[in-house]
Amino acid sequence: MRWMFSTLLWLAIPSTTAAQVALPLARIDPAEVRIDGALREWRDIRRLEIGGGADAGLSVSFAYADAGLYVAAEVSDDRFVRTSTHGGDEDVIVVTLAFPRGRSLRGIELWLYAGESGRSPAVVTGGAIGARRRSEVRGAEIVEAPRSAGGAGGYSLEAFVPWSAVPGSERLEEGRGAVRLRDVDEAAHPTVEREPSLGPVAPRDLSALLPLRPAGGEAATMEAFLAAQGLAGSLPSHDFREDVAGDERVERIALVERFVVVMGGGYGGGAGYGFLGLDVESPGDLRDVALRDLTGDGREELTFVARQRGTGGSRDVLEVLSFAGDSPAVVFAVELREETAAGVVESRVRFERGRRGRPTAIVVSTVPARGLDPAGWRMEPASDVEPLLLPWGPFRERTYRWDGARFAHDGERPNPDHAEPAAPVSSGVAAESASAASSPPPGTDELLAAWRREAGLSRGARPRFDLGANLAGDPTPERLLVHGARMVVVGSAFRDGTGWFDFGIPAARDEDLLDVTVADITGEGRAEIFFRIRQTIGEVRREVLMVCHFVPDGFETLLTREVAREQAGQRIENEIVTSGGRLEIRPGAARGWSAATWPFAESAGADGVEPPLLPWRDRPLRFRHAGGRLVPSP
Repeated sequence: MRWMFSTLLWLAIPSTTAAQVALPLARIDPAEVRIDGALREWRDIRRLEIGGGADAGLSVSFAYADAGLYVAAEVSDDRFVRTSTHGGDEDVIVVTLAFPRGRSLRGIELWLYAGESGRSPAVVTGGAIGARRRSEVRGAEIVEAPRSAGGAGGYSLEAFVPWSAVPGSERLEEGRGAVRLRDVDEAAHPTVEREPSLGPVAPRDLSALLPLRPAGGEAATMEAFLAAQGLAGSLPSHDFREDVAGDERVERIALVERFVVVMGGGYGGGAGYGFLGLDVESPGDLRDVALRDLTGDGREELTFVARQRGTGGSRDVLEVLSFAGDSPAVVFAVELREETAAGVVESRVRFERGRRGRPTAIVVSTVPARGLDPAGWRMEPASDVEPLLLPWGPFRERTYRWDGARFAHDGERPNPDHAEPAAPVSSGVAAESASAASSPPPGTDELLAAWRREAGLSRGARPRFDLGANLAGDPTPERLLVHGARMVVVGSAFRDGTGWFDFGIPAARDEDLLDVTVADITGEGRAEIFFRIRQTIGEVRREVLMVCHFVPDGFETLLTREVAREQAGQRIENEIVTSGGRLEIRPGAARGWSAATWPFAESAGADGVEPPLLPWRDRPLRFRHAGGRLVPSP
């Protein structure tokens, strides 16, 4: 399993091609905004600087409300070229927007033309990206005004564009965009002399546009949920946007740590969020996560396979979550796999679309067992979920289908190999077969071999990292291995020597996992695990330090913090010190950047990842363990 880091840094550089990782949109009250060209109401809203100097400079802010998009801009221009044709060879501000449509993005360009007093009015035109012909946008408002005192040579501009004119804008949180200033200085022979911009615009690759980051809305709701759970800075392992409320509006469904969270759209009236804690130790225990309409009512359900662990082994359970109520709820669960030291019994599952309008069928079928047979099987059928279909049981296949109230049995195929097992002696995940109880637990080599088979790795696959340390509290050390971006931990005393811990490190690609180390920096007698992960966002690359450790009931993230940033050969890199039972991060060195040329905003992004320490300003930070996190010492 891989996690994609949500990249929410606010960066602005006054250059011809500015490095901006996201376009922020402030949430405003329409009653407090008047489209008159004066920018009094925009004083507290962030401005993005593009270009610079007395010619071809643009300072622009974006905001939104339920009705539409607002733009405020101040332009420096020593010669204003404007015609009545609204063409491409004249001074204009161009806003590019794109939103999901199916599996691709659909884009539009909004051309904001300031008016020229006594000659031509201000106007907003729109059309496909790169199109030569555009039409005036219905319902748009735009007014220009002379620049404020001391700002000779240019104008200010205020505009409103209704969302109805922007296809796909109901999925604002998933939108992308860019803005550029087109500057023409020769009216007689108009040519575009300069075109400073924020964000690349490539009509064939709209995914290269910058992500929109609206304030409030889903971002604020997610931050509130994470804060309430003590998970600030945690990132979703899965993030979906589908209609689960059944009103044709799109909701956001995210899996964060061991929680499912739903918000937005028509869920709960569009206010707040609903959530459900899952019975797993970490996100690595969830797989095959998907949204499917299983009931036939046009609303999606969430399906996933959860690995649940006990003293005698583990089991896999297919679960179906419904979003029909006030909070997510499990409406169906069936056991698909049980594993003990003696072997594995499992089933396959498939989803078959119903014919003639019937709901989708969940079909479970048997496969041969490994290491177990009817004579050695002593486990009691599960009572909390639909029981495992045994390869020697009375049925080879069983179908479940929604009957309007529940997922009921909808057909079975008999098993010609049916054989009665011995009498059961125990039940659930903690149960062990008689052969397992009488056999010694497997060694770490056997466990690793079993994990490699499950992970689809060859027997000779070599790990990128292979470390030994006391990770789980018992004095007996564990062994940590990383293949690609997947970590496994085993040990003779870890989980009684009968299982392993599997974790998907949140790196977009295997090569983006730069380093894995261990050190005890909390003083609790067990080592923490340090992951250094590279993220590439447009022209900017950052490296994030993620610190995790084991607790009795799971695997916690203690810290996520940016420790390096690089762009166009310039680099800031912090120094990380873990000796002496402490964690200290020092500003380190800068290459190419200085206090005068550092172009980035200095606050943390909405993903909670703090920016790197700066050598010309910041002091070293020493961290202490408090409240389940690593926090800077006073």
